[in-house]
Amino acid sequence: MLLVKHNNLIRNLLTVFFVAILTIGLPFDSFGQDRNKLEKQKAKLEKEIASMNAILNETKKTKKMSNSELQVLKKKIASRQRLINNISSQMGMLNNEIKSTQKSIGELCKEIEVLKESYAQMLRYAQRNKTATDKLLFIFAAKDYKEAYQRYVFFRQFGEMQKKKLEQIKEKTAELSKRTGELELKITSQESLLKQELKNKDALDKEKKQKERTVKNLQKKEKQIAKNLKTKQAEVKKLQKQIDSAIAAEVEKQRKLAAEKKKKMEAQAKSSSADKKEVAANKAAMETAKKKNYTIAATPEEVALSSNFEANKGKLPWPSSAGVIVSQYGVHPHPEIKGTQVENKGIDIRTTKGSAIRAVFSGEVSRVAKGPAGMVVIIRHGEYMTVYANLQSVSVKSGMKVTTKQTIGIVNTNEDGVSEFKFQIFKGTHHLNPSIWLSK
Repeated sequence: MLLVKHNNLIRNLLTVFFVAILTIGLPFDSFGQDRNKLEKQKAKLEKEIASMNAILNETKKTKKMSNSELQVLKKKIASRQRLINNISSQMGMLNNEIKSTQKSIGELCKEIEVLKESYAQMLRYAQRNKTATDKLLFIFAAKDYKEAYQRYVFFRQFGEMQKKKLEQIKEKTAELSKRTGELELKITSQESLLKQELKNKDALDKEKKQKERTVKNLQKKEKQIAKNLKTKQAEVKKLQKQIDSAIAAEVEKQRKLAAEKKKKMEAQAKSSSADKKEVAANKAAMETAKKKNYTIAATPEEVALSSNFEANKGKLPWPSSAGVIVSQYGVHPHPEIKGTQVENKGIDIRTTKGSAIRAVFSGEVSRVAKGPAGMVVIIRHGEYMTVYANLQSVSVKSGMKVTTKQTIGIVNTNEDGVSEFKFQIFKGTHHLNPSIWLSK
């Protein structure tokens, strides 16, 4: 009779054992990484909009409309729309996270119930089998020696299983509390994002109306704008001629230096007392310069500087800490005056009054000169050159070495309160599109 009793208990206990093994937590879905990316993009867009607000507020004081202001306003509207889309995406992700968290909370509640029931069965069994006789009968009820040993090991581990089960219940309960807290935070975040979305949509509507008013005002002044544009284009052509001439002179200077360097290297290579390492380094630099069609003096340092500049394409810092491109690179139609083409060998950047203009890469100042609408600074980075025009003042001089992000001058602000400068990149005498070289 006792054997029958213990066989039934063994079956029950084995059931408890397997339930204990199987009742483990399920993994939760994770959206954190994607949402972190969106939050970074959101912060960047908010910074862009704040920068454009600062720019527009300056011209608002003068009450003078300009095409430059319109371009900033258009970009602000585009950034605002991207911000709204970003917030909508975050809300969608949060909604999925909330659903996932609610689901995991439900699953945790079920797991805890199963764990509690499993633990209760263990306690009931332990209460009914306290004596040494019960323990022995449990072991001797086995079919053979192997099963008896397994039951002995199992019985010895039973106490530990009880402790582990209790710990598991505590852990799951703590996890449930944590998940519940996370759910509350996510719901709060969702409510906050909804308010932000509504606020930004309201701001977008106002900005679109402001754009319409600006366009109408500019259309009324189209004749005056066209007249001013001719004057400005004449100034731009004069400035560009000055820049191109300075670039060509620098390239010619580097060609002569390169020729002299080549002769010197050839003579050095023939000398028996020459440093072999230096000769090898110079030869390698010359070969690289020839392969890439460089016109520079081709010292190892110059070649390395050119290579480093190339390697940073798309990663160069902006020449001003805050700014908006109001005129793109290349030939394109004037945004407001029909039938008028605008040519730009670089980009025009609108910023705020008193903004510092910075070198986008390490190099040497090639030239500092006075232009039609401010000072011009040209910096050489090996084979490449960067141009910064329309500066009110400069803090560098020709021949000076500069480092990345070093201030070289202050932007010029015209009589209408517009703070705008030109930025160009050349490789030799060939102008390049700065937009694809600057970081996004």
